[in-house]
Amino acid sequence: ALGGSELLPFLARAIPSSVTHLTFDNVLSNDAALSLAHSLKSTYEEGGDEETVGSRTVKGSIHALAITNSPHINEAIFSSLVESIYGISSPLQYLRVLDLSGNFLGDAGSAKVLFIALSSSSSTAIERLDLSRNDIGEGSFVKGVLEECISNEPKLEVLNLSQNNFREGDLVIQLAASLCDVLAKLVSMDLSGNELSDSFLGALGGSLAFNSQLVNLNISNNQFSSSSINSFLSRLHNMSKSNASTQLSFVHLGGNAPSLAPNQEMVLNEILSANRRRHVSTYREQQRNVVPLPLESDSDTNALSSVSDITGSGSKSSEKLPPAEVITVLFSAPLVWRDGDNAYHPIEMLDFKREKSLLWQCFSEASRNIDLSYDNATTDRLQAVMTRGCKYLHFSGHGHPYCLTFEDGSGGIHWFSVDQLKALISGGLEDGKPPFEFVFVSACHSALAGQTFVDCGVPHVVCCQQESQLMDSAALSFTRAFYLALAFGKTLRDSFEIGKHAVASCATVLKPEEEMEKFMLLPQDGNHDVPIFDVEEVREWPRRKKNGTVNSSRSNDSLPTPPQGFLGREADLYHTLNLVLNRRFVNIVGPTGMGRFSLAAALCEYIDDRKSTLLFDCIYFIKSKLKRPVVGKSSPIISLHDELFSLGKVEALSEGADLDEIIKGILVSLKQTKSLLVFDKIETLDGTTNAQDLHFFLGQIFEQTKDVHVLVTSNQSIGLSPLVSVGESVYNLGPLNFRNTVKLFAFHCPHLHSSRKRKELLDELVSHTGMNNRLAEDNEIAERIKSTLGGGIPAKTFAVAYEITAEAFQDLKRVKEDQAAEESQELTSAGEGEENGKDEMTAEESQESTSNGEGQENDKDETTAEDCQQVASNQEGQENGVNETTAEKSEELTTARGDQRNFNIERAGDSD
Repeated sequence: ALGGSELLPFLARAIPSSVTHLTFDNVLSNDAALSLAHSLKSTYEEGGDEETVGSRTVKGSIHALAITNSPHINEAIFSSLVESIYGISSPLQYLRVLDLSGNFLGDAGSAKVLFIALSSSSSTAIERLDLSRNDIGEGSFVKGVLEECISNEPKLEVLNLSQNNFREGDLVIQLAASLCDVLAKLVSMDLSGNELSDSFLGALGGSLAFNSQLVNLNISNNQFSSSSINSFLSRLHNMSKSNASTQLSFVHLGGNAPSLAPNQEMVLNEILSANRRRHVSTYREQQRNVVPLPLESDSDTNALSSVSDITGSGSKSSEKLPPAEVITVLFSAPLVWRDGDNAYHPIEMLDFKREKSLLWQCFSEASRNIDLSYDNATTDRLQAVMTRGCKYLHFSGHGHPYCLTFEDGSGGIHWFSVDQLKALISGGLEDGKPPFEFVFVSACHSALAGQTFVDCGVPHVVCCQQESQLMDSAALSFTRAFYLALAFGKTLRDSFEIGKHAVASCATVLKPEEEMEKFMLLPQDGNHDVPIFDVEEVREWPRRKKNGTVNSSRSNDSLPTPPQGFLGREADLYHTLNLVLNRRFVNIVGPTGMGRFSLAAALCEYIDDRKSTLLFDCIYFIKSKLKRPVVGKSSPIISLHDELFSLGKVEALSEGADLDEIIKGILVSLKQTKSLLVFDKIETLDGTTNAQDLHFFLGQIFEQTKDVHVLVTSNQSIGLSPLVSVGESVYNLGPLNFRNTVKLFAFHCPHLHSSRKRKELLDELVSHTGMNNRLAEDNEIAERIKSTLGGGIPAKTFAVAYEITAEAFQDLKRVKEDQAAEESQELTSAGEGEENGKDEMTAEESQESTSNGEGQENDKDETTAEDCQQVASNQEGQENGVNETTAEKSEELTTARGDQRNFNIERAGDSD
């Protein structure tokens, strides 16, 4: 079959769209596999936004792909096949099932595939993955992927890693730990035939206690001792009794060496049978409580009732539930800080999406009557939280020994000292009651802030030691385990200890014993042997509101999301934010690929997360419709009208409606609101009537509304003449600096599988080129590397990252060594030249030098006393001037440092 397999890729291209499953079982030669990779990469239509991932449309809709039992296909070709799945415009974005079993991909090849399945930046949403029989072995690369994706939203539901010769090692411990994070959504997991032993089974037992999704676990044909199995069965028994939400119903231990004793098999069957009976009973109970929809309904009353029945808001069980307990999460992400010379310095943004996702996942798993409320950390919002009577507060932000790093309301930093904090809290106390029952300060160096809350009467405070800097992975591991235990009704002290032990057992934390001791529970002599939450279980979490909607961590899900790896634009984001806040018309100008769309999307997300502070009622983002040939449908005005209609804010367009009628409807809907309209890539309208219509529309917006602001992205200024009484504020977007160019490349490069590897590349390239000083951009090596990586243009850097070969990547890493060798050779040559020059000095030159020396001595002797006096006077004046200047500079430096407050905000990135 291999001889004629070259035709199969062409057949794959010709299949109709109704075919959703493709299987190639030991039929592809190397040439055929390479052709298939090229075929997949070319099966899409050009179009959309060149700056975004996944912006092209796909001709096919393959849901399942299997390339199995083909160990003869070489590694490079398989890598090309993998890239066709993950690429910027993957034709397999609808892929849900991927089977690559029996191909002997090895550790590195399997890691690439697993990264696609787990990465939040992947264009696919693979739910079932089979990597069995691929000889992964110790799996250092696979382990790195699991570490890298630890906080990503879980997507995989079925994972088969059987017969991969894992044996013992760090990988199997990480696999067990991942059941609590990136593999927490798994329904079925197969690790059979891997010669696993007791250490894995112990780690697995600990992880299963925090997992409520796994139904089927196959760990047969391994090497667990009898005592280890007894311990595992005991954990399963205790877990089934204490964790009613566990779904584990099938555990396969057949073929173990030694075999299970009859009593062990009996105990296992009893535990799993009890779990299955409980699940069936729970399911039947739920079905009895579901009120079926009426077959027909002609009245609005019946329609509303049916919605209530579906959401459960009208059910008996929901009526019994008291109001939910609410944890308020205040997050602080200032974009810049300003020094004494009014120079702006970017602050690297923390990844709050990861923390939000982790908290969401934690309380979803607990399914308790507890809600999460998000707000940004400003003094006004803290005061509002206290006024509302919030009992539970979680602050997340950068760390500083003497301040909480709040936001100033416009993207800058507010140094909120502990004295100011104490004054604000104390001013809002009533009748001596504590301001909060519990506070979690999730920031480095937060002991002083934590103690301030204690001094104000808060009985329970979790924080970090004053001199300590937390690793992100340690903070996330502690937070998840702590809140999960707290939600299940554990005491605060027990939950704190569970959180610390989660850090100690986390495979991604460097020096875990040291990290776990950085967490503090204050006051140290307080009574923490009390539960914080005593709440009932809910059928679904989050609970639906009375109108049938669900609480969400994001208020506007229609806004585009910034691309994965968006970085290095903090200062640009700050300046455009303040332009949008203070000007009604802002234009982000830059060439294609510079990241205009990304910056605009990030700005909208930043504003949307801060509606309580920045006070925009609505944001409407109208994407470019480049290369969509339907005449009349590419008008951004019609797109805006369509979005307003979908929200019920305008009426449907009548047949034959003219532009004036459309604009009038839009103006009426926006007139009493403070809204932000965003139009992306308006240069695509040039030369069309749509461009003229847009200019006219913007003039009407500015003339007939007061609080509607407009942001556009374009490759040039659009001019002021069509607009009424509003000027155009242009923000020119430039390339990334060298450091951020390297960071962006490292983030997307498939040859780097973990944060440790990315950090090593960053340190190797950036530290060598001296990028930490102001002259760094003029560094020859830096410019050479930056040019190779796309010149700081994000779209080019992205393309280079995914297209660079393994050989070219190694050459990039050797730039430092090559440059050092060249410099060494130049120094050697220069030294030899100087020696030769010295040897060739003639006697005549020597005599001339001697004569000149004698002349200079005579000149020195002829210096008069008057000249000496003048020199002394000049020196004295210079010294006085130096002293005065030094004093002035010292005062300026002191002032600057005072403004800077010895700026040292930090939340440690994982050094591992």
